[in-house]
Amino acid sequence: MVRKAGRRWGATVAKLRWGRQLRAARRAVATHRGQAEADANPRYRLALAESLRTLGELLAKVDRPAEGLPYAEEAVDICRALADTELARYRSGLAQCLGTLGELLTTLVRPAAAQAAKDEATSLVEDPADIVAFYRDLAEVDPDRRRPALAAALHYQASCLKQHDRPDESLPLLEEAIALRRGPAEAGTGPLRRIALARSLCLLGEVLGQLGRPADGLPFIEEAVALRRDLAEADADPRRGIALALCLRALSRLLLQLGRPAEALPFAREAVGLWRRVAESEAGDRRYRAGVAVSLHTLGELLAKLDRPAEALPYVTEAVDLHRDSLGLLGSQRLAGSLRTLGEVLAALDRPAEAQAARDEATSLDGETQADAS
Repeated sequence: MVRKAGRRWGATVAKLRWGRQLRAARRAVATHRGQAEADANPRYRLALAESLRTLGELLAKVDRPAEGLPYAEEAVDICRALADTELARYRSGLAQCLGTLGELLTTLVRPAAAQAAKDEATSLVEDPADIVAFYRDLAEVDPDRRRPALAAALHYQASCLKQHDRPDESLPLLEEAIALRRGPAEAGTGPLRRIALARSLCLLGEVLGQLGRPADGLPFIEEAVALRRDLAEADADPRRGIALALCLRALSRLLLQLGRPAEALPFAREAVGLWRRVAESEAGDRRYRAGVAVSLHTLGELLAKLDRPAEALPYVTEAVDLHRDSLGLLGSQRLAGSLRTLGEVLAALDRPAEAQAARDEATSLDGETQADAS
């Protein structure tokens, strides 16, 4: 009798505990849904997806998988749309949501659908080339639904190759990604498609510059800038200007490579202004000050190239100070680069002792970087 009463009490406590967790999960979904509807920032959509996935998992644990399924499906849909735009950032979240969906479908005895979800989740943790191969097979069977994912996988592999100094291999991948992304973006199917196209266009321009073909890359980055400008102007949030600032910096670098620093100057100034707006509106986030640092360095470099060292000095000095503050985010190589530019500017202003001090510090930082790498 005592044992039965104990079991009943244990079951009651467990039921109360699960009930509290479910109520908390539903509140989290409601909160994140409100944030996602009020603000287009992807982080709110990602938070909504994570809360939906958690709710789906909890419902499965209390033997209510049929109720949990639509939450897991919505979480996958949200993460898939984000991953189609930027796979590198969102593939982990998509894989987790697909894993939860696969488990729910297994419990509901839907083996084919469950296996498809699990296979896709597994593919997302593979090598970039394997991810491309996986989505290429799916796109051949269902092109309308799967081409955006294939384009994202192609962009992701191209970006990885560029980072590993293999730009020649990334070039055809980016060209294919742009061909896949251009149609949906021009059809006006929502900002995410235009964002995805702008990202691939900018990367293609950078790759062509890396390959010593800046004139070929210029129209692609100019198109990316135009797309990003339209998107930023459509949203009052200063953070929407970050992507535009990054494209403007890429455009400035390409124009500098072409020997046209005077044309690059207004774009570099605009990038600084965009980063400052974000840094001022998000004063507690050091990442934005790091963005200001990089943009200031670019502006200072351009002014130095144009033989305007007196104008360059305050920008480069501020860039060095901000690079020091952002050492953990940007690394010592960035600081060393800004110090070298400062040294050049100070030398042009006939301040040799200060110039040599900046150069010596840059050389010291280079030595530390080489020691760390060995």
